[in-house]
Order: sequence, then structure tokens, then C-alpha cells
Amino acid sequence: MRRWWPDRRVERGPVWVALDVVVAYLSAVIAIGPSDHTASVLSGSAVERVCAVVWFAAIAGRRFAPASALWAAAAATVAAVASGAEVTNVSLATALAVTLVARTRPPRRAAELAALPVVATLVALAGDTDAVVLAGAVHAVAWLVGWAGRTRQEAADAMRVRENERAVAAERARVAAELHDAVGHAVTVMVTHAGAARLVLGEGAPPVQEALARIEDVGRGAMSDLDRILGLLTDSYDVEAALRALVAGLPGSVTAELRLPPADVLRRLPPRTAQTVGRVVQESLTNVVRHAGPAHAVVAVTVTGGDLTVSITDDGAGTTTRWPDSGRGLAGMKERVAGLGGSLDAGPADGGGWRVAATLPMEEAP
Repeated sequence: MRRWWPDRRVERGPVWVALDVVVAYLSAVIAIGPSDHTASVLSGSAVERVCAVVWFAAIAGRRFAPASALWAAAAATVAAVASGAEVTNVSLATALAVTLVARTRPPRRAAELAALPVVATLVALAGDTDAVVLAGAVHAVAWLVGWAGRTRQEAADAMRVRENERAVAAERARVAAELHDAVGHAVTVMVTHAGAARLVLGEGAPPVQEALARIEDVGRGAMSDLDRILGLLTDSYDVEAALRALVAGLPGSVTAELRLPPADVLRRLPPRTAQTVGRVVQESLTNVVRHAGPAHAVVAVTVTGGDLTVSITDDGAGTTTRWPDSGRGLAGMKERVAGLGGSLDAGPADGGGWRVAATLPMEEAP
């Protein structure tokens, strides 16, 4: 049944509907050509009266149901000619419906829908050479008008989509630039101060120097991540290097062990999958630092069949609920993993501590 419904709306305001009613009325009461016969619901045979009502309704209501108007008008024309009634102007009501059928449907579907009623109308009028030639010309022009209207509308829609895309891209670029400038400046200042403080300390206070050095490393890593997220860098994501940097940047109260598959396996990961692995590990280790207290974590990446599993298990005490309901950490990870067709579970580990495990497909979904 969907083929009977147009794929786009047409103008249906009061002015347009009133215009169609006027056209239907004039077509019925004004005779064009040598015949002075007009269609009327008040005179003529019963068949002709019914056909006049159908023609009028087809013209007046073509904006609401163009396909139904086309078929109804064609049936009325065939019935009028078969009953011996004279052909009138409104017997070409099919032409006005053809215009909207061609405008509101793709060309092939419109042709399939209009072919039979138009051919039936032309065959019915074939007894009068002048009438059939005029009808053929009128229907051809009606089709071209509808097709031209659809083409013009499609071009306008495509232009509007391109303008919207350009506007969205420009806004994204503006936000990215502002975010990079604002956050980048803050992180750069933080790293600079940490480096300056480390130099001022000289050889004294090794723990403080070590903490400041880690702040510098984490800050530089954050800048690289920011550039990559904002699309300002085009290099591929080295997940192995990222995981090793995360482990190396942990504070002294938290240690971590990496268990990774061969490097060539990690290099084969799609970029989005590799970045998701890095984000899951980053968020999980951040959670360990914040909530687990002194702890040792094991970060394991394994490949089984077509799936990759990354798990982060720690032995810290911490709280029984690592992610409060108001936090976005766990929800963000689940959303990122689900976007790649994977799954993520988090909860207390056997024997104490906490465990986060994400399973991702090795091949990125289309």
C-alpha cells in the first residue's frame, strides 16, 4: 500500500485548494472547442452526472490523494465514453493529477502508477482524433511539469543539506579550536609550572621530583589526546604505546601489570577499536587511583576467535561502589563499547577488589 502514498507533501494551503476548486468549476462549465456541451450534475444521463462529480472531486482533491484522483478520473472518463456521453473538458482531469503524481514520487514509481490510467484515458478518447491528440499533449506536458517540479525541489533539498552540513562542520571546527585553545593553554601552563618546579628543586626531594615529572608526562599525553580527539592529528592510534604510558604514569600508590598479545595483533585493530581499548583502560585505572587506595592492577588484553577482551582487575579495598550513580565514567565506557557492537561489565572481583571487562569485535562493524 505504500506505493499509493507520496514520498513528499505538496502545497495544501487554503489558497491552493481554492484554486483547484475554481479550476474544476471552470473546466466543468466552460466549453472549449466547437461543442457547447458542458458536464453538469443537473443535466444529462445518470452516468454523465456521476462522472461530473468524480471529475470535479479529482481536480479539487488532487493535492490530498493524487494517485487516487488519477485513477478515479480515468475510470470516470472511460465510463463516460463507454456510456456514449460527449467528451468534455473535465475528462482531462487525469492530467492535473498526473502532475502531482510525478512530483511526489520517484520517476519510476510514478510511471508505474500513472501508466495504466493515462493509457486507459487515451484509448477511451481514441475515437476522436483531435481529442486524443490534445489529451496526449496535455498529459505529456503535465508529466514534464511534475517531473521538473520534483527535480527543482530535490536540488533545493540537496542544497539545503549541504548548507546545513557546512554550518555544522564550521561550528564543530569553531568549538574544536576554542576547546583546543582554552584547555590546551591550561594544560600547557600546568606542564610548564610542573617542569619549572622540578628544576627549582634541583637534586632534593626525589619523591616530589618524581611526582612533578609524572605530571609533565600526563599533561603532554593529555595534549596529544586532545589533538587526536579534535581531529588535529592524523597519525594512527598506537594502543600498545598508550597502554604502557598509562601504566607508567600511575602514582606510586598504584602499580599495574600489562599482559598484551603480540604487537602485530594490536596493530591490526581498527582505529576506533584501538582507541576504545585505550579509553576503557584509562578510565578504569583512573577509577583505581581515585577509589581503590593502595592497589595493584592487572591489565590484560586477549584475543579469542573474532573477539578482543580487555580486563582491568585490581586488589584494592576502596568502596564497594566504584562509580556513583551520578558519575559518567561507567556510562561513558558502556556507550563507547556498545557503539562498536561490544559489551562491558563492571563489578567486584573474586577475592576482593574490582574488575572491569569489555569484549569488542576485532572487525569494525560497517
